[in-house]
Amino acid sequence: MFRGITLVSWSHRDGQAGLFKMGALWGGVLWALTSTLFVCAALMLWVFMTGGQVYHFSGIVTAGILLGTFTGGAVSGKIAGRMGWLHGAAVGLLYCLAIVLFLAVWSTGFPTLPVLVARFFMVLVLAAAGGIIGVNLPAFKSGRGNYKPGLR
Repeated sequence: MFRGITLVSWSHRDGQAGLFKMGALWGGVLWALTSTLFVCAALMLWVFMTGGQVYHFSGIVTAGILLGTFTGGAVSGKIAGRMGWLHGAAVGLLYCLAIVLFLAVWSTGFPTLPVLVARFFMVLVLAAAGGIIGVNLPAFKSGRGNYKPGLR
């Protein structure tokens, strides 16, 4: 049933030194922040284009944060090529810290502890799942292995 899916791989040629790729971490964090910023920009455009007086965007912003988390984890797993759960979880940790710090500065205070723990858990699990999917999906594999140029 789970043939071809890699969750954990323990044998490495380079030993422990090549387990974690910092480029994959920063690439995933950049994609996570950029996709969330895109959702926020789309919401700002919606506010400017419509003439409503009250907007309730908390659900959409939360969905944008979760989308950014998953996207960042998947990109991190794709770039790393192995140990997607580790790279995705690291992206989720950094991304969650960035979002919590931004919300603390924006609203002049930290959220309550149960909200903070729930948000951290959701982001961490979703980013790790994105990392696993990024490593395992054939559509995410880098390179053009099956590409055949046309005749000229």
